[in-house]
Amino acid sequence: MRSQIPRTEIVLSLRRGFRTQTHTAAKILHAHLLRTHRLPHSDVHPKLLLLLRDPRDVSRWNSLLATLARHGSHSLVLRNFALVNRLGLPSDSYSFCTVLTVASSLKAAGLGRQIHACALRSGWICSIFVCGALIDCYARSLAVEDASQLFDEMAVRNTVCVNSLLGGYVESRLWTEGLHLFRRMRELKLEPDGFTLSAILRICAEAPAISLGLQVHAHLLRRISIINEDVFTLSSLLEMYGKCGLVDTARLVFELAGQAKRRDVVLWTSMLNAYGRNGQFAEVVLTYEIMLTEGIKPDEIALLAVISACNHSGDVIKGLHYFESMYRVHNLVPGPEHYGCVVDMLCRVGNLKMAWKFTNEMILETEGDGDSNMGVSVWGALLSACRDSGNVEIGNFAAKRALELDPNNSGVYVEWSNLCARVGLWNEIGELRQLMKVKGLRKDTGCSRLEFLNR
Repeated sequence: MRSQIPRTEIVLSLRRGFRTQTHTAAKILHAHLLRTHRLPHSDVHPKLLLLLRDPRDVSRWNSLLATLARHGSHSLVLRNFALVNRLGLPSDSYSFCTVLTVASSLKAAGLGRQIHACALRSGWICSIFVCGALIDCYARSLAVEDASQLFDEMAVRNTVCVNSLLGGYVESRLWTEGLHLFRRMRELKLEPDGFTLSAILRICAEAPAISLGLQVHAHLLRRISIINEDVFTLSSLLEMYGKCGLVDTARLVFELAGQAKRRDVVLWTSMLNAYGRNGQFAEVVLTYEIMLTEGIKPDEIALLAVISACNHSGDVIKGLHYFESMYRVHNLVPGPEHYGCVVDMLCRVGNLKMAWKFTNEMILETEGDGDSNMGVSVWGALLSACRDSGNVEIGNFAAKRALELDPNNSGVYVEWSNLCARVGLWNEIGELRQLMKVKGLRKDTGCSRLEFLNR
């Protein structure tokens, strides 16, 4: 591998350039460092920054910040931005957007607030680009209140800012706020793009709000360029119809996409999930096989959909066949969801011994991976199956193993309590509830939404 340490003559040249303030030499060195990818080295970038100290031209150190960000040197970007501010060098919207991109990728709301303060002091908060980057940073960090407040304070807004805030609402599962923001777009005379429509379709699916989803579909049909070009928007539309129980409509969208030759693995998977959510498990398997014959390579999500369909239909042989095809045919690595689904499938048909054997073999195979979520997921699936069958011996063992990996997992305690309740072990239930109280754990409260008279 090529050494990232700069040659001595480069460092010496930088020092001489700093003393003489020779900008021609600086440009040559800058180009050389960009070309050889040596900018991220800690001995080079501070000297280059000082060398380029020119209050009339911020583009040079902006280029430095952008290059560091592109190389993933996030700490160096932040350090240089702080250094520039201490030296009194000017910043512009490009500078703020670069450093906010780094803060956004780190999902650091606190860092975003510090940069926000710098933008206020320097006056660059008036830039729509800086505000948009700030909203994106807050939204990605799930600081949606900060993002919403900044959005409301903006004198001029654009679709990009709306999309950033809408993405934050989606990630925070604030469906009502997302719907309200979408309706505000008309008041603000902003035109939604593909990202906007994909996000709002997901909200319509989760809320659920099928009437608004139909309106969005009509809007898509009016803007035929989006429905022809954006596979992710089509996928969101398919998911929305599937989650709202309109499988036939989802199939129609899927067929139209096929005629336009826009069906990729994302769209096929959305159709598989639409069938699966509505109990049409035979259609899941059939559609999956057609997908393979059309030369579409499945991904982990597609295989989870077909294994889950086999699980719910009780077809263990096919389920195990598709599971094994992940690593034998498609070179995919099964995740916790796949293992958990197979364990649940075996337990549903009463084959606890095989599920027990499968779980132990999986734990041995993945022992060196250090993924505790894998073990918790699979032991939890086995515990749930024991709850349904009333097998206390294996259930107790599974619960203890899961809690060894994640001692504060409230879901495991709840499932263990349900197992004890099924077989009448009331003293054990009291002990488990007391232990949860001591640990400060509680069961998450579930909630459901429905649409009635378009509300």
